[in-house]
Amino acid sequence: MALILNNYNIVRITDGQQVVECTVIKMCFDYAVVKYRGKQYKVSYQHINQVVGHELLLPVGD
Repeated sequence: MALILNNYNIVRITDGQQVVECTVIKMCFDYAVVKYRGKQYKVSYQHINQVVGHELLLPVGD
């Protein structure tokens, strides 16, 4: 199964112990740049295991 990513997708990232949801900012050849709690991180694609939504479709105020 393949994941189709776009900018501003909300993805679930896991390292095997902790699971967090981040927003994809930019996609590169070997990694995606994601935003988590106001900071940007480089994450390899193997740690992204699910697309859970899209930032522009989330309700405001949650």
